[in-house]
Amino acid sequence: MAEDIDRFSDEWKRCIFMARLAAITDKTKTIGLSQLLAGVRKENPSLFRGVDWQRTALKLTRLSPENLHQASQAKAEIPLDAKAKRALMVAPEVAKKSGSEHVTSAHLLAAVLSIDAKLRKQLLKAGLSKESVDMKSAARQNGGRGKTMVSRSGIGYDLHRLVEKRKLMIGGIEVPFEKGSEGHSDGDVLCHAICDALLGAASMGDIGTHFPDTEERWRGVSSLVFVRQVRQYLERKNWRIAHIDAVVVAERPKLGPHFPNMRVALAKSLGIAPEQINLKAKTHEGLGEIGRGEAIAAHVIATIES
Repeated sequence: MAEDIDRFSDEWKRCIFMARLAAITDKTKTIGLSQLLAGVRKENPSLFRGVDWQRTALKLTRLSPENLHQASQAKAEIPLDAKAKRALMVAPEVAKKSGSEHVTSAHLLAAVLSIDAKLRKQLLKAGLSKESVDMKSAARQNGGRGKTMVSRSGIGYDLHRLVEKRKLMIGGIEVPFEKGSEGHSDGDVLCHAICDALLGAASMGDIGTHFPDTEERWRGVSSLVFVRQVRQYLERKNWRIAHIDAVVVAERPKLGPHFPNMRVALAKSLGIAPEQINLKAKTHEGLGEIGRGEAIAAHVIATIES
């Protein structure tokens, strides 16, 4: 029995957990195939690369950080419906046929679609790759692993002059200080660096390309708007944000006490959990314009997966 349990990958287990949270969010009494698909999509969006969701009537629950937290607090057990039970039984057989040692989200997707012809037809018509359905083909093309995870990283940097009569916006929140960042929008140096890092990871240009300071509609706007828009750009290409690591460089004020609120605000706009964001603060040891308190900067590395 222990060997059978070991066959199921951690990714598989997270899919089932996410399916339960989807059922709680949907307020359904059982976990069905649509909840299993929502779990698979959350854990391995690359399997749905090419799918145009607007071409299908299928509405899968999007698990945001807010409903993930709320649903995870629920204590009630939710049973699988008959089709979902069958899918969980079929998935190990699919893995075996594909020559994989472990059962993954890809095998679960293939199992779900083998059970429900209507779902299969809808997704294939909307652009789902046939390899996501035919696990033998997927396994051959990926060394028998049945999985095509791709990871990329991007670097972001931004610097703003600090001036009087401006709010100091960092990470989507206002930090009390006698100066604020000069800029066309709200001058949020951290949000801007995050946007550049994400766009760089996805090979989609930079923040100036998508939100030029020559356009009046961006004047004074919250930089969280840019963050949300960049996230949507990535989602359309089936990229998932895996992690954000950032350093904010400023002589003053002290930023550490504000990091928890920044992480919450950023996580909401990025569609990830606060635990996927790491923030650090550094001074410039009195050197240069940052050391003199005339400017603030941010460095970011973003990791995305597909």
